[in-house]
Amino acid sequence: MRWINKNLVLILLLAGSELLAQGSNGDEFTFVRVRYKSGGVNFRLRNYFGPRWESWTVDYPTAEENFMKGLKNWTSLNVADKAISLSLLDTEFYRYPFAYIVEVGFMSLTQAEADTLGEWLMRGGFLMVDDFHGPFEWQHFLEQMRSILPGRPILDIPLEHPIFHCFYDFDQLIQIPGLGSLLNGRTHEKGGIKQHCMGIFDDDGRLMVLVIRNMDMGDAWEHTYDPRYPPQFSAEAYRLGINFVIYAMTH
Repeated sequence: MRWINKNLVLILLLAGSELLAQGSNGDEFTFVRVRYKSGGVNFRLRNYFGPRWESWTVDYPTAEENFMKGLKNWTSLNVADKAISLSLLDTEFYRYPFAYIVEVGFMSLTQAEADTLGEWLMRGGFLMVDDFHGPFEWQHFLEQMRSILPGRPILDIPLEHPIFHCFYDFDQLIQIPGLGSLLNGRTHEKGGIKQHCMGIFDDDGRLMVLVIRNMDMGDAWEHTYDPRYPPQFSAEAYRLGINFVIYAMTH
């Protein structure tokens, strides 16, 4: 992995300033997490966490607020102080061009929520999907996406794609694990052995949904300061996340 020319990054950020102004408070980048109701295949986690627990809350808000500190330190983006979470039916949702969603193996959207998300994406929104694993959660996610963007395939993103070269330059994708998996001596969970970076594209080839499959970038951000979590995984998650945000803001 190599550093890319930061003068080019400044040009890209300036080029994306119009989108930022349309989607946030002035030119400020806000990290938005999507709220949803939990359900889907084998959803038993409420038995452990309690009847009111929702899977969208995993790692919130520590993960993104740690990551936002990295954005402030290592880029020229004007980053908000706090992360926020919004329902897809919240009237504020359309103000923001970037959104993050986790544990989509348990996501259960209404048709109104699916329609809103699909329209937001087609208008220029960028959705980052993280922290879901294995074949059962993958299948459930596919079923949900059919109601959001029907007929659009989810494709592996090649390492030559600009999203891997718009700030840091990547020549491989390593599996970023959750802390629980690491404590059990592995980097994968729920049978999700192979990591994937996948995407859904619009008619012009713009990447509008980034799918981080069999990885847990949120855990790597959340546990930045936890001595049990290896710093090389957190560092990789920060570098990837910065690339993802810069791509979203400039395309």
